[in-house]
Amino acid sequence: MRPVEPDDWDRWRAIRLRALEEDAPAFACSAHRWIEGGDSEQRWRERIAAPGRLFLATQDGRDVAMIGLAPGDELELISMWVAPEARRSGIGVALVETVVRAAGARPLRLRVMAQNAGAIAFYERCGFVLTGEPVDEEGTLTMRRAGPPATTTWSPPAERPRRPGASPPARSADQ
Repeated sequence: MRPVEPDDWDRWRAIRLRALEEDAPAFACSAHRWIEGGDSEQRWRERIAAPGRLFLATQDGRDVAMIGLAPGDELELISMWVAPEARRSGIGVALVETVVRAAGARPLRLRVMAQNAGAIAFYERCGFVLTGEPVDEEGTLTMRRAGPPATTTWSPPAERPRRPGASPPARSADQ
């Protein structure tokens, strides 16, 4: 996995178009505006210029997967796609882990097509859960993944050693 740099515009565009053409049902209609001319090159160049937001994966020297991280009040995993020849190779999990690391301690959300049971199961294996929100106007469901749990230096007290032959200490009602 590597972040997309401004010089990678043609590579990002090619993988994005391939994803939309080969797996059209996997993407919400708003994503298809890319093909229909409703999205602009400038908008995508701005996304690419922002560090750590878009990532490409290569296999045997070819771009085979993509993923993005959209900023906002709530970070969103966007534009994930893995080419058929690269599926079930671990690239998808590596892409999600890359975005999780980029998000840091912040939770993530994503939208997935409600009819895409395979993608829903994949995201569940990656720690995302369906929110229970109804299907939206584009036919997507929302999933969320909590940020990593906060670490603490607190550890429970060690049990006191007992004297030989002594009975175990009594426990209070709340233990």
